[in-house]
Amino acid sequence: MSCSESTLRRKLNDNGSRLGATKLKKGWRIPVETLEALDVLKTVTGQPAEQLTVHDRSETGQEITRLRIENEGLRKENEGLKQLLSEREKVVALLEQRPVKRESFWARFTRNRERNAE
Repeated sequence: MSCSESTLRRKLNDNGSRLGATKLKKGWRIPVETLEALDVLKTVTGQPAEQLTVHDRSETGQEITRLRIENEGLRKENEGLKQLLSEREKVVALLEQRPVKRESFWARFTRNRERNAE
């Protein structure tokens, strides 16, 4: 953005609705084209496909291949982690089902004392 918040509000109040911005209860909904028309955002244009050189296309193809390989590795890692999580959840469920044997300190003390006396 090339302006302050107050300048943006003033420009939106003056011309925003006419240029496609919508004022909502929680603030403004502003399309990128509106920001460009209000001259608060520089217009960005992509390079047309016909202007791409063979070198650019080659790099793009290599990048796509690299990303596909990385994506596949991440999918496998994700599946492994899901399986590990599932196994851990089963262990937790089993541990929660097992009754906990609680013995008071006094019972343990007297039991140990009786063993030592024998």
